[in-house]
Amino acid sequence: PTGVKIFNWIATMWRGSVQLTAAMLFSIGFIAMFIIGGLSGVMHSAAPSDAQQQDTYFVVAHIHYVLFGGSIFAIFSGIYYWFPKMTGKLLDEKLGKIHFFLTFLGMNITFFPMHFLGLGGMPRRIYTYDSGQGFEFWNLVATFGAVILALSVLSFLHNFAKSVKKGEKAGDDPWDGRTLEWSISSPPPEYNFAEIPHVTKRDEFWHMKRRAKKLSNDGEITEGEAGNVDVGSIHMPSPSYYPLLVSVGIVIVSYGILYNLGLVVVGGLLGILSIYGWSFEPATEPSDEH
Repeated sequence: PTGVKIFNWIATMWRGSVQLTAAMLFSIGFIAMFIIGGLSGVMHSAAPSDAQQQDTYFVVAHIHYVLFGGSIFAIFSGIYYWFPKMTGKLLDEKLGKIHFFLTFLGMNITFFPMHFLGLGGMPRRIYTYDSGQGFEFWNLVATFGAVILALSVLSFLHNFAKSVKKGEKAGDDPWDGRTLEWSISSPPPEYNFAEIPHVTKRDEFWHMKRRAKKLSNDGEITEGEAGNVDVGSIHMPSPSYYPLLVSVGIVIVSYGILYNLGLVVVGGLLGILSIYGWSFEPATEPSDEH
């Protein structure tokens, strides 16, 4: 199944109009790192190599290529892509690419040497070791890689803070998107869609834009005619703290099941009482202003 996924991702990009934005670079990096982690995992299906590599740093290297390369790269890709929808601003692309290359370099320098350490016999789950066993050099290299990773995260935090404060305005559809969330403003209004979208195609917004462009070129509609909807009658739920209290109750119950059954009672009461209070909150009516 993972092989199918990887070929599906590659085929999606094949012959496409690929733009190497920070989001795309992290997506491609995710695929590459995930493949390396997957291939090193295949080795463990053979009993002789698994017997040698189990409980060594080889397993640490393998799992970090899967979890760091397969999760962190994808998470950063998602942040760069969805940041405009959440904030209405773009993350700085130049800083984003610096962030990517530092992350890519730092991850490989940190975790690839661990393959050599594991094959050399270094056990996992230790914080120190005696000198003279051949572990010093590759651990020093991995430490240097970890410093680069730390710098990459700092570059991202700087980019995030800078862009939130004075980032370039993204507009409603900065990526020329295919899906319907890009058809509304960024950030989206509280009510999301003023009217439920009528979907006729798999990539409805993509086709919608091209239909509108064709009609505009034919002179059948003018800019600004489509999409004007009166939102005065849209009714939004009242703001409430009760859902947060329900969530806290569920967390306490989950913790209590593992460690202390008394907490189950406390969390359960908090959750039940919060749901009860939530259900009796008065509903607000739409005002003339909204």
